[in-house]
Amino acid sequence: MSLLRTTVRTIDVHLEVPFAISRHVRTEKRVVILEVDDGTVVARGEASPDPYFGETSDDLERAVRGAVGLLPADPADLATLKAALDLRFPHGGAAACALDIAAHDRAAQHAGVPLRAWLGLGTVAPPTSFTIGLADPATMAERAARAAGRGFEVLKVKLGRDDDVEILRAIRARVPGLAIRVDPNAAWSPDEALARIEALVPFGLEFVEQPVAPDDLDGLRAVHERSPIPIVADEAAVRLSDVDKLAGRCSGINVKLQKSGGLGEARAMVARAHALGLKVMLGCRAAETSVGIAAAAHLAPAVEWVDLDGNLLIVDDPFVAVPVERGRFSFSERPGLGALPRSGS
Repeated sequence: MSLLRTTVRTIDVHLEVPFAISRHVRTEKRVVILEVDDGTVVARGEASPDPYFGETSDDLERAVRGAVGLLPADPADLATLKAALDLRFPHGGAAACALDIAAHDRAAQHAGVPLRAWLGLGTVAPPTSFTIGLADPATMAERAARAAGRGFEVLKVKLGRDDDVEILRAIRARVPGLAIRVDPNAAWSPDEALARIEALVPFGLEFVEQPVAPDDLDGLRAVHERSPIPIVADEAAVRLSDVDKLAGRCSGINVKLQKSGGLGEARAMVARAHALGLKVMLGCRAAETSVGIAAAAHLAPAVEWVDLDGNLLIVDDPFVAVPVERGRFSFSERPGLGALPRSGS
């Protein structure tokens, strides 16, 4: 095997519309792309920062550059890489994720199979939701209607202000038949969450994601035990070590590759959650390219729910990989991630 040649670069991507959640508003994002050329294949990974976890694109680029030496000479030796990443990045995160994705892409490409097949999975995955960021209720309803017109079967609606009921009433008037999940991004206290959830029951919601602060596990349990709508943990479910703590405190967890540190950790989280009777959603960060989203999409046949629209929210994705057609993934037979540079990028 020839010496690995790595390229690390930071690129700007831009959201189609301002993306607002209870914590902030975003119009663009800088993500870090890793390319690994071993003389036979070119593999790719991605790090998409989240300020909530103290990440910046500059920090991630430095971290990825400093850790490329951990990539194994043998493309199939992902166990050694996982152990090294756990030591370098004990809390997971996006830098570890970029290295992990690139390594999985490389391993599957050398095996000559799509990543999903390398993972032992098929092509049947749940439909992805499309996220409606916070805006005024009429604007959110219009965006929901546009998503429905594009064939999306599931919406993820951001909440966390005082107009939650008005938002859902406006959306339901436009899309009465779609499945809806809501996400206040930990904006509520436990008592507030229960009162607000009770008011949302008439809108037929699938679940409520992370209603309370991620470190308030007792509060999460109280909400879970009394809520008429299922509760899913997101910010509280970062690494494998978090999964056991969440058993009995929610109905499911949101596993994100960028949050956990990549496919290796995410697969372990999925397996443990299922063993504990928890359902799993695969999620993403607002604004990822098709590199990061494809990695999660290939794992999607293993879970119950999917929220992988980070590449669909941006207007300048430099890659194509696993397209979405009417809300569902359309997998190719290209080996690895199947990610290719978009023409003109």
